[in-house]
Amino acid sequence: MNTATSNTVSNHKNDSSVSCQSEMEQNSDNSMNEKIEFSSKHDKHLPDEKWTPYLFFCISSIALASFQDGFQIGCINAPGPLIIEWIKKCHFELFGEVLSQYQADFIWSVAVSMFSVGGMFGSFSSGFLADRFGRKSTLLYNNVLALIAATCLSTAKLFNLYPMIVFGRFLVGLNCGITSGLVPMYLTELAPPNLRGKCGSFHQLNISVAIVLSQALGLPFIFGSQEGWPYIFACVAIPTFLQLATIPFCVESPKYLISKLNDREGARRALEKLRNHTKVDEELEHMVQETMVTAEPVHQPGYLALFKGENQWPMIVSILMMFSQQFSGISAVTFYSTLIFKRNGLSGNEPMYATVGFGCIKLIATFGCLGLIDHPRFGRKRLHIAGLSGMCISSILIVITLTLSNAGFHWASYLNVLFILSFVVTFAFGPGPIPWFFTSELFDSATRGRAAAVSATSNWVANWMVGLTFLPINNIIHQYAFLMFTFFTFTFAVFTWKFVPETKGKTPSAIRKELIFMRKRMCS
Repeated sequence: MNTATSNTVSNHKNDSSVSCQSEMEQNSDNSMNEKIEFSSKHDKHLPDEKWTPYLFFCISSIALASFQDGFQIGCINAPGPLIIEWIKKCHFELFGEVLSQYQADFIWSVAVSMFSVGGMFGSFSSGFLADRFGRKSTLLYNNVLALIAATCLSTAKLFNLYPMIVFGRFLVGLNCGITSGLVPMYLTELAPPNLRGKCGSFHQLNISVAIVLSQALGLPFIFGSQEGWPYIFACVAIPTFLQLATIPFCVESPKYLISKLNDREGARRALEKLRNHTKVDEELEHMVQETMVTAEPVHQPGYLALFKGENQWPMIVSILMMFSQQFSGISAVTFYSTLIFKRNGLSGNEPMYATVGFGCIKLIATFGCLGLIDHPRFGRKRLHIAGLSGMCISSILIVITLTLSNAGFHWASYLNVLFILSFVVTFAFGPGPIPWFFTSELFDSATRGRAAAVSATSNWVANWMVGLTFLPINNIIHQYAFLMFTFFTFTFAVFTWKFVPETKGKTPSAIRKELIFMRKRMCS
């Protein structure tokens, strides 16, 4: 009798708990819907704006910070073997001990990986720094890290201290991590809605330019020698000084001025300079309403709040978009391109020249993406799906041609190079630039800084995982390692098709409407 009564009471409590939880979820959805209904009243389509000289100046100056990221990705490819030999010599002179090839390789691997470790810390802190000190000031002082890192990397051989390479790679990783969270957000906040895609793509464009330039500087007849490799690291100070000279003349983000400083007049002046006219009332009011609708409580809930309530699904989508970029396999091709070409039968300096050539083609494709990303017939979603689909097909063809080449069909190696080319080009048309600024389009001014930091951190973690695991897996299963990227690109293409909204020309509140519908479709 007592047992039955106890069970009845327990069931009643469970039912009440479920009912209460369901009611809370319903209230949360209702609250979110109320916000969207209120904001939709102010969701008028803003008039299209044109490029102005000052807008182009600001976008170009801000995107110079991205140059450091691309340069550090590409600069280690060619001079790597030269630096390893110097590490062995330096270690003997410092400690009187002869390093084995394995030990020297390990030290160099640690130095290379420090870039990603620093990037994780830097990207995670970028949201706090951007909200606390402002977009402009954070970007300005971030250059100090770049200069210290360039000094460590370029003078390590002069002082005969290889630990300076390790420390310098960590510092430049911190710098690039902050850049990766800050720059795409800053670019999209300055841009008018109809130019957000083009402006946001300047981040990836500068990365591509820097990769090509750093790989070219590593060629044997330029700085790719035992005496010349320190100058490769020194060259990165040039765009750093250029940004230090130009960024003071750029305006602070109008959205930051309104949402964080409540400086409406400052935001008006910034918009008038950027748009080159005084008719900015509608755009300014749009920003004010966005801030009112999404106003945060006095006590900031922290990063965990991004994974709760109405922010949860946009945050998940942002992270998965970043994963789609890195798990597509582009980092593996970038890091190990020279090795891949050697295995295709290229010899001598030919792999290095082929790597530089591929970088140039990727750069041209990135320019092509700029013309399509805001085009009425395309948009973020279609380009992203098309890019992932192209990479998926290319990865299958890479495996087939590598298998035929290993079986003795020499002609297949030429086709393999062609399919690696298509792999890189299709990446540049979608998964390359889009994930970087996608987060800024999903989130409002109140949460954009922290959301950009979390998504950028996820990108660095994925980048580190691919760089760490691809070569060991490739050594075990050889060309079939590319089938991993076939799986990932196919999966993320389907995910984008089903659950990612088109953001081109839309406000965060309008995008949230689509996200609610997609989330309900997923749950059902």
